Amino acid sequence: MNTERSIKENLLPWQVLRLFCNFTTPPKNKHVLIVGIYPQPLILMVNSKVHPYIKSKAYLKSCQVLLSASQHFFLAHDSYVDCRELYTHLSLDNILNQVQADRRCIKGFISEEAQEQVIAAIKICPVLEIHSKNLILAELA
Repeated sequence: MNTERSIKENLLPWQVLRLFCNFTTPPKNKHVLIVGIYPQPLILMVNSKVHPYIKSKAYLKSCQVLLSASQHFFLAHDSYVDCRELYTHLSLDNILNQVQADRRCIKGFISEEAQEQVIAAIKICPVLEIHSKNLILAELA
């Protein structure tokens, strides 16, 4: 079995990857949560902190899901899935190339409890576009 096919078959929703994101400011390596693969990767950002502005607004804070480091061995500290925005900036080829270059960028799966919380946050998030909600929920159903 070729390596690319092997990687492609093992990229699944609910995985956290550490990828170089050229669309962040500044461009950098980030933890991301895969919530869909085909026809294009659907990604939510994982952040180490919740921005103070988001913390101060209950309607935005409800779009953040805690990933506790104690339940997710691949995290050095508690982190948060930001369900306010869906990213489609990384192509499948880009992700495959990054994983092929360094398999360590595949971190692991989030817990079932966190998966349920992400789905709930997506459903109630008032700033996530309806089209994005529908794409994610169709993928994860």
